[in-house]
Amino acid sequence: MTLKRAVEESGKISLGNTKMPSTTFAISAKHCGVGGKLIGIKGSTCSRCYAFKLQNLRPSVDKGWTNNLFKAVKMIKENPALWAKMVAFQIERGCKKLNIYEHRWFDSGDLQSVEMLRAIVLCAQRTPHINHWLPTREAKIVKEYRKQFGQEPSNLVIRVSATMIGDKPIKGHENTSTVHRKGEAIYGKECLAYRTNKDAKVIAKEVFEAMTRLEKKEQDFGHCGDCRACWSKEVENISYPLH
Repeated sequence: MTLKRAVEESGKISLGNTKMPSTTFAISAKHCGVGGKLIGIKGSTCSRCYAFKLQNLRPSVDKGWTNNLFKAVKMIKENPALWAKMVAFQIERGCKKLNIYEHRWFDSGDLQSVEMLRAIVLCAQRTPHINHWLPTREAKIVKEYRKQFGQEPSNLVIRVSATMIGDKPIKGHENTSTVHRKGEAIYGKECLAYRTNKDAKVIAKEVFEAMTRLEKKEQDFGHCGDCRACWSKEVENISYPLH
């Protein structure tokens, strides 16, 4: 197994970004199923999709994420176990380099099929010491997977996302996520990334709200910091502030 072969055949795992500490796997947001419908609905959690906008702004990003999608779909159809092995190899390598043992699926895009979720489960099973987080709006795919194969492994947290901003968590799933506007109800744990700075310090809400736009820019907010709530099965719902 070589990194070059794994990337060429299965798609590329990224070493996170300046905001998120984990390794990540992104595919084209232009091929989302439920998300593709929600993006045109005002007030939906996909209506302000950053990934879709980024693909339109940067052709290189669009090409990379689209290539990841096509490679993954093709290989999962032909040999899901080999795809899982190649992706796990990349995740292992990336986590070791970062010295952080978390992985996020789909910082762009979403599940395409039950077969794709099954392949992701195989990948998680190959990396039991790494925590996997999979946010999705494909509730039907998740339900169908569990009907066919049972529960996913303990190191894979599947968070089914609410479809509309301000909605309550979707019922029937142990781990979920919601999006709230300022002043709206917060279900479960609020994501504090919006006031977590580049030094992983969470700024008090009253201090944050008193800051000027320039002061907020200097702090460079939007980081996960030391929080790993999204990767924890013990946290039932994460509520993300609308931004």
